[in-house]
Amino acid sequence: MKTLKVLGTLLTYPSADLVKALPEFQGILKKETWLPEESLKTLNYLMDWMADQDLLDLQEEFVALFDRTPSLCLHLFEHVHGDSRDRGQALVDLSEVYKDAGLLINTEEMPDFLPLFLEYLSIIEAEESAQNLGEIANVLGVLAGRLKNRQSPYTAVFEALIEAAANKPDAKAVEEALKEAAGKASSFDELDKSWEEQNAFENTLQTTGQDMDVGCPKAEEMLARMNLDPAKPVDNKEA
Repeated sequence: MKTLKVLGTLLTYPSADLVKALPEFQGILKKETWLPEESLKTLNYLMDWMADQDLLDLQEEFVALFDRTPSLCLHLFEHVHGDSRDRGQALVDLSEVYKDAGLLINTEEMPDFLPLFLEYLSIIEAEESAQNLGEIANVLGVLAGRLKNRQSPYTAVFEALIEAAANKPDAKAVEEALKEAAGKASSFDELDKSWEEQNAFENTLQTTGQDMDVGCPKAEEMLARMNLDPAKPVDNKEA
């Protein structure tokens, strides 16, 4: 499924080749019809906006959002585990999932880098992909909310992923996380301090799938769902 790979590529550092490929990306999204019309409309707006930007300005905007704003970090486990040891084990487990699918990471990015995760989802069954997106729905919802607060066109990617997910974000959990960090730009002093603050989501049964009283969370629930039988029906909830 090329749609998810396209969405992941849109969340990578902008390059001249990426901008050149935007018309092709628009064609892929339209042809696969995996996303609703409204999502395609906002994604087309994003890509038209990217194409109209000076490349250096586009790169600066990307860095300001995703590299210099910790609350907009594109590493999924940062929003659940922070820098705890639990994240390390979860990264190892996720790497094994990729290897089992025949994928080897050939970049310096961690396995939980969202574009990498979306590339993995792009090669498995559509229903399984939707289920896995549902497992990270709260993180997607918070990132969408923070980007919306920044009035960023990149919001379109996260809203599209939520549309494609089997489960939708918990509105209350998202609201609470946005109160903690709304996604505003940080000063350099705030940037240093923010990396030391508590994660957006606690390591709880709801976010890790495990009871904290019986063992360390390792994202096993999410990883287990990655290996679900593709033939098993998925309960797609309405947005």
